[in-house]
Order: sequence, then structure tokens, then C-alpha cells
Amino acid sequence: MKLRSDYNTLLLSFLLTCVVGGLAVWLVEDFSSPLSDGGDTDFYEYVGYYFAHNLTLWPFPQLSLLHDQTFYPYGANHTLLDWGWERDYWYAFCYWFFGQGEPGPYLQYYYVYSLLVSALGTFWLIRKPFGNAKAFVAGLIVSVFNFYCLYKFPIHFNISVVHWTTLCIIATYRFLYELVTDRKQLPSPTLVLLWIWLHIQVLSQELGYVAGFALTFTTICIPFIGWYGWKKIRRGQFKNTDWAFRNLSRVPVNLALVGIILLSLWLYLPLTLQIFVGAQAYADAPLEMKPVWSHPLRLLIPYVPGLDVTAFDYKRYLHDSFESYGQGSPGLYLVVLGVLGCWTIRRKPALWVPVALMLVLCLLYHPVWLPTLRVFPWFSFNRHGGRASLAYPVLFLLLALSVQWPAKRFGQLAFFALMTLMITEWVWGFRYPLLYNPQPVSSSLYRYLEKVRNTPGEAVLDFPFCTIGADGVGAKEGLCPYYLQQNAVFTFRRFHQKKVVGQYWGRLHPKDIQPFLSDNWPQLLEPGHVFTPTDWQFLDQFLRQNKFAGINLFPDLLTPAQRQAFYNHFGKPAAQSQFPMAGTVEFLRLQ
Repeated sequence: MKLRSDYNTLLLSFLLTCVVGGLAVWLVEDFSSPLSDGGDTDFYEYVGYYFAHNLTLWPFPQLSLLHDQTFYPYGANHTLLDWGWERDYWYAFCYWFFGQGEPGPYLQYYYVYSLLVSALGTFWLIRKPFGNAKAFVAGLIVSVFNFYCLYKFPIHFNISVVHWTTLCIIATYRFLYELVTDRKQLPSPTLVLLWIWLHIQVLSQELGYVAGFALTFTTICIPFIGWYGWKKIRRGQFKNTDWAFRNLSRVPVNLALVGIILLSLWLYLPLTLQIFVGAQAYADAPLEMKPVWSHPLRLLIPYVPGLDVTAFDYKRYLHDSFESYGQGSPGLYLVVLGVLGCWTIRRKPALWVPVALMLVLCLLYHPVWLPTLRVFPWFSFNRHGGRASLAYPVLFLLLALSVQWPAKRFGQLAFFALMTLMITEWVWGFRYPLLYNPQPVSSSLYRYLEKVRNTPGEAVLDFPFCTIGADGVGAKEGLCPYYLQQNAVFTFRRFHQKKVVGQYWGRLHPKDIQPFLSDNWPQLLEPGHVFTPTDWQFLDQFLRQNKFAGINLFPDLLTPAQRQAFYNHFGKPAAQSQFPMAGTVEFLRLQ
């Protein structure tokens, strides 16, 4: 009987791998070149490139953060890039060992890996207490049918890969579930070690918008885990002979887990501490961008034709800040199942109160009016309430796991209708992310960037350039007159490998832009500004003293008079291509 059960488990694992892997590959579509769209997508590629060039591994991992690779020649503190340690290690190792120092389609493969880890890890964590069938469906829900995260690929890549956060939340709940429901034994040491390891692994994901949700759920659950664990210890259940005998056979597995825990600590903890300490310098920086939030009623928006956010403008009535498809809604079917599950375990508050409390904190969060999540230090930079949507499918799933097949005919019919809604939402919801069209870097742009790379010189001036933070710093000062077109132009230094002057940041301190203001760059960048002899004198001296190779000129963003003035001063372009979003680019090589 056990052999048959093991066979079924392995068969379902294989089937889950095929389904999730197949859908993930279908979604990504293009594995031929790096991700690029001229916008946010390029940032995560760039962070991997930066990580590969500024990481020291021995005696422990450490990053070089203070230098002039961007904001050249003034220099900047690069602490607040969009770090995701596992993603960045993945990119760096692929860059070193498979790419021969060139960007490649590394993040696409990482995305497929992330969905598979979410699905299979959930299946194996849930199958023992809840059965193979529920575990299989749960694996699908938290991976390819987490529509908010699915739509985030690739433009907000950091929000699309949430595997360790997902598994950490589920492992915490299973730990609590076994303490509450099993009156005879304590959870196995293997589960405890796995639980500890997952809490280290979440440090490898973005802390402020991804890992923080796992850490928050654990913080909420700790009092319940401590209470029920203490009750069992007082009863002497840790002395149970059967429990001790069964776990003795797992000593090799447990020793291996200890080794993996130490390796993960070495890989992620020093870097996390380095960024945490460095980020304190920005704690007092004013937030100039309007905070965004998500209305709790978005939970009830279904993924069905005519009612989803592509067919109906809910923002018009909810008056919230809508960022993207899937925001606030894990699927109406899952919300209903979660409510039913909560009713089923209503007499076991330890199983539903932590989940409900977590949902309340997330649903009510407003960065200004009601900053519920700010009580946790890892959310100190969180300015977007809607991004809690990544955790909703997992949290409602935990409640839904307790739902049982109804005994009465009416209940069975209602349950069948609910399952029909689930399939409908899966099919309709998955359709929208497929509208993403990959934009591989063109061969023409590769050749252009290679020419820039081979030109002698330490840096290249993108003109105009963009220097701005997502918090609004640099905008009103006039340091990024063409934000939509140029906020990601600096990321293409991963191809030409020259230093650049501008950069987009998630958060930028006002003191960081003072050198740009002192050198009067806002006037030079002003749309339509015609350079005076004094302006040309400053630019010539700036380029010569700082050993620039040339200028990446973006003529589509200049007036005809400005373009001609640059040609008259520096000569005709040595190369030309097209940047995504920014348009035509011409290389003016300095003689």
C-alpha cells in the first residue's frame, strides 16, 4: 500500500513539473537573448551585471557600493539597487561561466526555475497533512495561477519570483498545523531544520516587497508556535520513543540540512546586513512620490469575461491606485474557498487567526493614512500597498486547505459550481499574461554597443541623460526631462561596459544630486535649450578631463537646432541604432 502511495506521489510530482514547466516556457517564449524593453525590465538585468562586476566572495560575500560606475564622475552609493541575492548569484554565475562575460537569457531560465520550485515545494510540504490531490492543486495555485505575480514578468521581475517566500509561509503554517492537530508528537527535526533554512532562503529575495511577507507571517505565528510547543514539551512528548526512533533514521538528511543552512547563511546574510546598514543613510530622506494603495474590495474581482479589470474600470469607483493586472485579487474562487475553510476550522483559532491577522495588515495598509506594515522593519521602504497581492493566493490557500468534500447533495452541487468557477478563472486569468511580447535585443543594437565598447575611453555620455529616483528626487530639479524614454538607458552599460552619468534609483537622497545641480546640468538638459559658448566650453572640459569615449546622442529627443549644433561641434555620427523606448541613438566619437 505504501509503495503504491509513493508511486502516486512521484507520478503527481512529475505531472506537476510538466504542467508548470510547460506553461512557464510558453509564457516566457523567448530564450534567445537578454530581457529588455527599455523600461523596468532592464533594471533587473543590470543589477545582475553590477553584482557580477562588484562582488567579492572571500572570506565572505561583499559588494563594492561606493564608486563612479554610474553618476560618473561624481560617484554614488549603490546600496539601494533592486537586490535579489539568489537571482543575482544566478545571473553572475551564468555570466561568468556560460556567457564568457556577456549578457544572456539568464533571467528567463531563472523565472522557470522559480515557478517550478514554488509548485513542487508546495506539493511536498502540503501532501502529508492534506493529501496528494490538495497538494497538487495548491502547487498550481501558488505558481502559474498566481496572476498578480504572473503579470509582473518581466517588467517587475522582482515581484514575479516569490518561491522562497511562498514556501516559507507554507512551511510555517505546516509547522503550526502539526503542533495544533497532532496531540501525540512534536514536529520532526527535519521539518524544523527545513523551516529554519527557508527563513534564510527568503533573504535571497527582495526584502522590502517580497521576503518581508514571509518574515511578517512568521512573526505573527511565533506566539502560537511557542504556546503549543511549550504545552507539548511540558507533557514530555519530546521523550516519545516512537518519535525518537523514527527521527534517528533521518540523521544523514538532517546533517545535510545543517550544511545547507550554513551555506545559505554564508551566501546571503553578510550581503543582507551590508545593505541593511547602508540603507539607514536613506531613512530620513523625504518621500516625494505619492504613495499608492489598493482597495480591499478588489479581493472580490473575478477573472471572468466582462468582470475582470480589463473589461471594467474598478478604479473609477474604488478610488485607489491601480498598478497592474491581478492587483488585490487572488481569484474569487479562492477567496470563497478561504472563507469556507476558515469556517471549517473556526474552533481552532490558532489555525486561522494568524492568517486572518496577516490579511488584515496587508489589506488595510496605506503608506500614509494607515501604515500597518511599517511596524516591521523590513517594510520601512514599502510605498506600494498593492504589492501585498503576491501573498494573497498563499494566505487564502492556507485557509482553503481545511475545506472538505460536502456530504449533502446540495453542498456537492455548490462545490461543483465553485470548481467550475475555479477552472474558468484559471483559463481566463492565464490568458492576459500571454499578451506579453518578448523584445530581444536587436543585432543592430548589439553592433552599435560593441562599437562604443571598443572605443578608447573610460565613460560615455548619454545625452540627454536621466538622473532620478522612484521617490521623485531629481524630477522637479529637471534632471530627467524624458523619464519614460530614458529611465533605463543607463542599464545598457551592461553591453558597452563604459561608465555612465545618469541612473534611475528606487530611492534617491536629495544630497546625491547636488553635484549635478552645482554643474548646472538641469539647464543643459532642459528640452529645447540651445547651448551657449559657455555651455560648450563646460561640456568640452567635462568630456576631456574625465576621459569620455564619446556621446550617445538621442536625436529623437532633441530639436533640429540642437541636433545640428551637436553635429557641428563633434562631427557626424560614427554609428547609429535604435534603443527600446528612447528611439534613435547616434554615437558621436570624440576625436
